[in-house]
Amino acid sequence: MSDEFEYGTDVADIAVVSPKDAWAFRQGAGSAQALLHYDGSTWQPYALPRDVTEAADGRMERVSLTSHPSGDVWLIASVSHGPGSTNTSFVARFDGTTWHAVPLPDREHGIGGVLVLGPADVWASGSGRTAWHWTGRGWTRSALPFEAQRLVTDPHGTVVWAIGSEPKPGTETPSNPDAPTSQQPASARWDGTRWQRVTIPTDLTLTDGYDFSSLITGTTAVSADEVWATGNSGTEPEPSEDGDYYPADQRPFTLLFDGSRWRVPQDGEHPPAAVLSAKKMRDGVGRTHKIGHPPYVPGVTGEVTAVDRKQKLWLNEITPVPGTDEVWAAGQIELGAHADANFSRAVVVRYRMPG
Repeated sequence: MSDEFEYGTDVADIAVVSPKDAWAFRQGAGSAQALLHYDGSTWQPYALPRDVTEAADGRMERVSLTSHPSGDVWLIASVSHGPGSTNTSFVARFDGTTWHAVPLPDREHGIGGVLVLGPADVWASGSGRTAWHWTGRGWTRSALPFEAQRLVTDPHGTVVWAIGSEPKPGTETPSNPDAPTSQQPASARWDGTRWQRVTIPTDLTLTDGYDFSSLITGTTAVSADEVWATGNSGTEPEPSEDGDYYPADQRPFTLLFDGSRWRVPQDGEHPPAAVLSAKKMRDGVGRTHKIGHPPYVPGVTGEVTAVDRKQKLWLNEITPVPGTDEVWAAGQIELGAHADANFSRAVVVRYRMPG
């Protein structure tokens, strides 16, 4: 099932509170940028209060939306203030009734992913090795042992994890600033006072020639004592004559934190079922299956022609719907390389996980 929006647009992110309450951010050229709200039947543009737009003071980029079943929704963005200016971070919160701009810590311009545990319990990654905790009255800073790409928790919010990366031991910074650097995954848990590193042994991801760099791309915390991480390890990228670097060969890896350590899963241990991409899903026993294309959307003629059946689905965000077996995803339908028939269109798609 899909929800279609204007031509030439893309849904950057989506946050689902319930099957009848969701938020999305549509972007595109000109005035196509808009916050959208779903009320259980239709998506409608939602005008942010003037004090929120004035606080942003620019065009929002790299927008991320995060929700909590309580109805709290947080919007994080990098705001462009025009040519020659430096982008700044912006955070706003919907408290179930209206949107408010959330003041940022002084001199913090790198707010990243947000983890919402409750109205007065929110975590965000900051610039450098910094994490911030929102208590409802303000932000509290804590130091991370590495730079975090994401913050995750289990369904009950028992433990908060920081997942990121750091330079591989024994490597030197390349003399060429454009050259890729060797990285390895890193993790830490919040113990109520500070972040405690939970070491990910290098040999779990960097082996058999794929030992230049590795990165965790997805993390799922099933419980406080069961966390799954998936990612890719790669060979060293090759430089080209024009100064760019050829992509490295990569292979996937899967890790399990079993309550005491990170390790490679054993036979019979599988990460939870999930939608992996626009075309694939994983079931509860680790097998992957194809997902069919959603209904084709009308092309530039207003109908679905033969060429329109070559349109592709690209996803920016995939998120489960609380309390259901549905997964919603945001992105765009695109038809390219077909001359006058070319178009792109923002879309939200829904998929029901098999029982």
